[in-house]
Amino acid sequence: MTLDETRKNAVKNAINEHYAVISFKVDGTIKDANEKFLNLFSYKLDEIVDKHHKIFCEEEYIKSNEYKKFWNDLSNGKVQTEEFKRIKKNGESVFIQASYQPLKNEYNQVFEILKFAQDITNRKLQSLNYEAQINAINKSQATIEFDTNGIILTANDNFLKSMGYELNELIGKHHSIFCEKDYINSNEYKTFWERLKEGTFDTGKYIRVTKNGKKVWIQATYTPILDINNKPIKIVKFAQDITKLESIQKDVLTGLFISEKLILDIPENDKNNLAILSIDDFSFLNDFYGDEIANKFIIEFSKLLTSYLNDDYKIYRIYGAKFAILNWKLANNEFYETIYDFINYMKNTYIDLGIKKFNLVTTCGISYESNEKIIHTADIVNKFAKKQLKNILQYSEELNIEKKFEENIYWSEKISQALKEDRIIVYYQPIFNNKSNKIEKYESLVRLQDTNADIVSPYKFLEISKKSKQYIDITKKVIEKSFEKFKNFDYEFSINLTVEDILDKDLSNFLFSKIAEFDISNRLVIELVESEKITTYEPIYDFIAKIKDIGCKVAIDDFGTGYSNFEYLVKIDADFVKIDGSIIKRILEDENSLEIVKSIIQFCKKMNIKIIAEFVSNIELQEKVKELGITYSQGFYLGEPNKNLVDEKSI
Repeated sequence: MTLDETRKNAVKNAINEHYAVISFKVDGTIKDANEKFLNLFSYKLDEIVDKHHKIFCEEEYIKSNEYKKFWNDLSNGKVQTEEFKRIKKNGESVFIQASYQPLKNEYNQVFEILKFAQDITNRKLQSLNYEAQINAINKSQATIEFDTNGIILTANDNFLKSMGYELNELIGKHHSIFCEKDYINSNEYKTFWERLKEGTFDTGKYIRVTKNGKKVWIQATYTPILDINNKPIKIVKFAQDITKLESIQKDVLTGLFISEKLILDIPENDKNNLAILSIDDFSFLNDFYGDEIANKFIIEFSKLLTSYLNDDYKIYRIYGAKFAILNWKLANNEFYETIYDFINYMKNTYIDLGIKKFNLVTTCGISYESNEKIIHTADIVNKFAKKQLKNILQYSEELNIEKKFEENIYWSEKISQALKEDRIIVYYQPIFNNKSNKIEKYESLVRLQDTNADIVSPYKFLEISKKSKQYIDITKKVIEKSFEKFKNFDYEFSINLTVEDILDKDLSNFLFSKIAEFDISNRLVIELVESEKITTYEPIYDFIAKIKDIGCKVAIDDFGTGYSNFEYLVKIDADFVKIDGSIIKRILEDENSLEIVKSIIQFCKKMNIKIIAEFVSNIELQEKVKELGITYSQGFYLGEPNKNLVDEKSI
């Protein structure tokens, strides 16, 4: 045997040892097969010779256009190499990595098809198993991948949804966009990434920040993925949002328990003492110093509270600047004395936040009622104490606070009847331009016309309508009647919308449909009435962007005494700021009120925001407002609200 023949035999043996080989005629009829192929598919040679290739395929695939194309391509000389699913004699599936090689004669015609295959069934099943596991993880967990420097590579839908991002907003950004500034600059964060880069995985609970600035708790594992040299090439993070679970136990800002935990704790004792404690004028601080300073104030107050009270008391942050103190060991009078002493202690205590020292004044409502009533009664007596200008008050049926609830029911019925009988009406108050001395705008103000034709102020019924879920229907009436009133006038006019209005999809859709129907967007001003109930500003910003896109303007109502601040004012991109009347009416005799107004004017001029002074009630006040350079005035001196518009355009 020549060397060349020996070599050919060696190659043939090597192929037969490592590959399952079968040959076909051009039409797919089987000619021959080696032992490895026969063993793989559990056939004898005489069982397959002269049979068609389709005996190894599923019925659905045989009937498909894909299968026809497969053999057409082979007969035309095109090599087919990939993974294939095939069927054994006993019906079991087998996965092969195969190459179908068309053999050509001297005329370049295909005369035979030679197939080389390897069994990859175990590898394929393992791959499918891994794929199923990955799919299961992606369905149940939030996953994100980083390179070893912390740059984001990709993230799944669960992660994007939980953090409020689109994928294109994240790719190429650093992990630090999910973290608080203090943590980013800390040695802890630096060490965190150094360890991951070295290949050390990290697991635990982490606080992270969403796109809209909301803090969330996650339970996560950061796993370094290693290459063949055992070097980390990327970091995969698997996470679950546990914010709800965590919030049941602790407040993110203060570390105190929160209201959900209070609800769980009260039933553990047959008898409880409960105090609801609120910080007076906290909204002023938040208005003029912003969220960061306000949050520091809350943190420092909570530290004072926890250091003053011992372990016999459980302390909770309900929301904002409202706290709860629970005790089940002391007699009622002992509990009262402790809380009374704390409140007096607070009167002489200041919190130093660097920019200023802030005095602490608190209001407290205390209840010893049954477990079913204790939270409710402590809360309503806290509110009652605030109205009565008392620092501390104990709940008692003799206070007749419940009578207020009877009044609420009475007014709820009145509102319902007024809506049915179309007695929700709109009055219009003129807004004067102090430069031209002419009426330029009107504000739409809701009223209720009683059955005896008396006009009822909104202060009587509007807050109750929110509790009785009639508020949205009232707002719809104001929108419809205001649009109808101004459709043939050139005046700008404003309607008031609260956060509840904006977040109500039905009302929002109603508003936009009416704007389109009346074609009135270029004359409509939305006056935004903010609320302490806001948990995120993002929906507000989205609404404002949408309303301004169609040509409407935006005003911030009651600025200076509510819950808004200058940072919020900038983000809203307001066209007008209405300085609250409680400040305006004091500027002639109160230096502090005057300074507040001046600071608002200075800021608004820089931001090109026009100012409206509310509650201008006399000529002296109007002259002062004009002297300060305020663009617009509104108040009884210039025109009371009326169902008819003022005919004359000058004072």
